[in-house]
Amino acid sequence: MQPHGVMLATLVGEPFDDPEWIFETKWDGVRALCHIDARGGMTLRSRTGGDLKPAFPELAPLRRAFSGLPLTVDGEIVALDEHGRSSFQRLQARINRARPDAAEVAAVPVHFVVFDLLEHAGRDVTALPLERRRQLLQAAIVARDGVLAFSRDVRGTGKAAFAAAERAGLEGIVAKHLGSHYVGKRSRQWLKIKVQLRQEFVIGGWTQPRGSREHFGALLLGTYDGAGLRYAGSVGTGFAARDLHEVMLRLAPLKQQRSPFIASSATPANAHFVKPTLVAEVKFAEWTRDGSIRQPVFIGLRADKRARDVVRERPQDGSSESAPSSRRAPRAGR
Repeated sequence: MQPHGVMLATLVGEPFDDPEWIFETKWDGVRALCHIDARGGMTLRSRTGGDLKPAFPELAPLRRAFSGLPLTVDGEIVALDEHGRSSFQRLQARINRARPDAAEVAAVPVHFVVFDLLEHAGRDVTALPLERRRQLLQAAIVARDGVLAFSRDVRGTGKAAFAAAERAGLEGIVAKHLGSHYVGKRSRQWLKIKVQLRQEFVIGGWTQPRGSREHFGALLLGTYDGAGLRYAGSVGTGFAARDLHEVMLRLAPLKQQRSPFIASSATPANAHFVKPTLVAEVKFAEWTRDGSIRQPVFIGLRADKRARDVVRERPQDGSSESAPSSRRAPRAGR
C-alpha cells in the first residue's frame, strides 16, 4: 500500500445526536500511522511523515499485536495521567527525546490507541465504510501487550458523550459518520467538538522575562491566513521551569531581526523575533473581536505539526468561538 495521509476532523461547536454517527474520545497525544509488514517489520510515522519508533521504543510489541498482515492502522500515541486521561502536557517529556533512556521510558510510559484501519491482509480498505473498517480492526487485535488499546465508541448519543467528556475533564469528542470512507485530508465526515477552545499556534518570537523568571516572559503567537502570519496574542502561563529552559533552547537558534508577522500586526515593543518554524499548542477562553486570544495557557510544543499548516480553526456549524459554553443546535454537515 502506498503512503497515505491521515484523515482529519472538522471543528464544530455543538454536540448532537444521530444514529448514523459514532462518538469517541478526542485523544490528547501524537497522531501516528503504524504499518506492519508480512514478516513483522514495523514503521511508525507521524502525520508529517516523521519516524516515531526511536522516540517510543516501548511500542515495539505492536509488531506482534495484530493478525491480517500486512496491515496499517491509524491511532494516537498517548501518555495517561493518574486518572487514566490522555495528557499532551505529560507526553511533552517524551516528545523531544529522540532516543529516551530506560528511566525516561519508565517515568512516562506511553500507549497506542487505535481507531481506524487503512490496510488489512495487504488490501487497501480505505474505501470501505468506517463501520466495517472498525469491525475488521477490532477483530485483527490479537494481543495488547500492555501498550495497545482500541478506541471505543458510543453510537448516536453525542450529547451524552460530550457531557461525559466535560465531567471527566477531557479535551472533547470526535464524531464520525458510520458510512465514511478514509480520506487523507480534512473531512466533514469526521467532526471534532471541544470542551474548551484549544489549537496550534506558530511561535513568532518572545518577550523579555520579568522578576525572577528566566529565559522569556511570553511567547508571541500567530496563525496563517491569505495575507501571511497574523499575530494572535501571547502566552506566558502554563510553563514549568523545565519548559522555559527547553523552549528557549529551541528558540535561540531561530532568532532574527525582522518580525515574521504581517505589517498590520501589533506586537509588543520589547519583542524578540524568530523564524516561524515552531508550533505550540495552547488552550484559551475565547477569541476577541480583534483576533487575539484571551486567557491562554501553554500546553506544549507540537513537533508533529507543520507551521505553514497552522490556521485559525473556526467552527463550521455557525456557532460562536467566543462563547463555547453557549451550545446552539448543531449543523453537523450531513
